[in-house]
Amino acid sequence: RAHRIGVAGRGGAMADEESGRARDEHNGEEDPEDDDDVELASQGFGSCPDLGAGGGESSSDDESEALGMRRPWYSAMPYFVAGDIDGFVALFSNNLACMLSGSQMLAAALPKEIIYDKIIPGVGASMLFGCVWYVVQAQLKASKTGRTDLTCLPFGINTPGLFAFNSGIILAVYHAEGESPDAAWTAWKVGVVANFVQGLVEMILAPIGPYISGAVPMVALLGSLASVGLAWLFTNTLQAEATWPAVTFAPFFFFVCAMFADIKVPKMPSTLLPVLLGAALAWATGKAKSSDVSTAMNEIGFHMMTPDLAPFEQFGAVMSYMGIVVPLALTVAIGTIQVRQMAENAGDNYNLQWSMFGDGLSTVIASLFGSPWGMTVYIGHGTFKAMGAKIGYALASGLCTVVVCCSGLAAPILAIFPAQVLNPIIMFIGIAVNIEALEIAPARHWPAFLMALVPGTFDWAHEAAANLAAAVCAKGFIAPNGTHVSAACAVSPHGEAAWELTPPLQGLRALGSGYLLTSIYWASMTIYVIDHRFGKAAFWAFVAALSASCGLVHGSTVFAPWEGPGSSKSMHWDFTLAYVLTGGLFLVIHLLQTAGFVPPKSHHKPLATDQVAVSKSK
Repeated sequence: RAHRIGVAGRGGAMADEESGRARDEHNGEEDPEDDDDVELASQGFGSCPDLGAGGGESSSDDESEALGMRRPWYSAMPYFVAGDIDGFVALFSNNLACMLSGSQMLAAALPKEIIYDKIIPGVGASMLFGCVWYVVQAQLKASKTGRTDLTCLPFGINTPGLFAFNSGIILAVYHAEGESPDAAWTAWKVGVVANFVQGLVEMILAPIGPYISGAVPMVALLGSLASVGLAWLFTNTLQAEATWPAVTFAPFFFFVCAMFADIKVPKMPSTLLPVLLGAALAWATGKAKSSDVSTAMNEIGFHMMTPDLAPFEQFGAVMSYMGIVVPLALTVAIGTIQVRQMAENAGDNYNLQWSMFGDGLSTVIASLFGSPWGMTVYIGHGTFKAMGAKIGYALASGLCTVVVCCSGLAAPILAIFPAQVLNPIIMFIGIAVNIEALEIAPARHWPAFLMALVPGTFDWAHEAAANLAAAVCAKGFIAPNGTHVSAACAVSPHGEAAWELTPPLQGLRALGSGYLLTSIYWASMTIYVIDHRFGKAAFWAFVAALSASCGLVHGSTVFAPWEGPGSSKSMHWDFTLAYVLTGGLFLVIHLLQTAGFVPPKSHHKPLATDQVAVSKSK
């Protein structure tokens, strides 16, 4: 169990206690709110010394304070331990791969001046700030509780948000403005301002974070986050890896051997060897080329992190893209709640409001320094804790990211270690998140967990289909007889009209839009149906109906319900009616239950999954 994902650092007995307690919380039970959240609700954000000092103090804390053994907050935990090496390699590689992949995605539209002088230095500034923020949070909690086994929350670029902003805003504006040099600058500016608005929304949501966390079943929260892990971190990354299978498959399964089977080389970081193996294979097979390195060396130089307010000239243009900005900000805020819940399940109970505020503030800082990519705490906290990482891994990641971003080293690193070489780490974390959620979810709620995975798959499929259509429009296709045929698109592959051509395409995009919220709604309804709490199931159906009526889910833009999105083929009223009818069905069953025709929760028969789980435990 020492290397089991999501449980490490607190001993087997404590892990069992945490796991058992987590199975009872937020799964349709009427449990009291966490003590930390109750305190925060009454005091707002609290004073700085309480930053990150959530609940969960041990009985020895008072004894330590009584004996005068409490350390200063800035040295309550050691700044570097052996486990931080593995954690650093994983976090730094993850962020580096994400940053380089995002840059490659924009390279066809934006000039190098924007990418290497604006976007990448902005990532460095926000990465350093965020890592320091969460290190301080962990140190303050350690000072208050006397614990030294904490792992600070991992932090970095919001991977799904990066793809959403790149394709849905930056590239969309670039194509709409005529694909000229001026269009590139306009697209970057709109993306930066949209990122600023996203950060503000996250900060505004911070005070109500504990109430959201207390109202949503934990399996629904973790299930929607697992959908990101399965659809984007694993499936989307695997799609890219499949282009270089001889280079990428062996390192990925090397990583699996190290993390799942505990097969490691002594005194070597388990995350470093797969990366080195992948790089060696890339060079041996000719995928990595010395000419690429020579070209990339031209980018080396000092790229200063400088605040830039020029993008805010395009503030008005952002309103057309609020349908992407607002739902993404909501899902990032919910994602922070989910990550914090995973950290608590692993034994580290941090202050939720300050975590949400830190994510929003880091995103605002990123935008002020020129980056259009949001920042957030990372999923997979239990994975980093299992590595033995504490706080040094985050500090090292922040500092090294600044060095890479401000020196121009990003380009040579990408040439030496192609993104496909670093991607296995992202894939593994995508799997680990799903494992953590499954370990926590009661067997009877597995159907809800599976439902939560589906909307994220629709979102990934929608983006994959749009990218395919865009490639055909730009480059044409090869006919069966081998001749090249040029193609011209009647509509933009990323525009609304493309997805109204056939009902299946319309349904594909609708089910992927606002997918994190959709996952939560579906999982919550299913959880309460399984538990025979049909009144609460009806409540979540009506919440989903309200969200559908204004485009928060199943819509490409946010709008007032009485105005609509402006498209004659919009399906928002169809989805609204569907959820209203579903809620009505649950209310009828609830009334029948009140009248005694439907048994209460305590009388319903165990599900087959529960029986299987019990038989396996025996």
